[in-house]
Amino acid sequence: MIFAMLSDAAEAYNSISWGDAIPFLAILIGLYWVKVKIDSRVGLGRKKRKELKSTILEALNEWDKSKPETF
Repeated sequence: MIFAMLSDAAEAYNSISWGDAIPFLAILIGLYWVKVKIDSRVGLGRKKRKELKSTILEALNEWDKSKPETF
């Protein structure tokens, strides 16, 4: 499954023209810039991000243990 998606991504990368690639890259860079601005405004540095990740994983583990077997 993952290889099929990578194959499609490689095919799309090889078939994109420069006229389409430049605006696409500009949008990706713009979205990343907005993400960084939001992270810095909220205060999600590396330390906070690790703390948030561990809190989320802990909550998911507790939730997983408390739910009945559904599969």
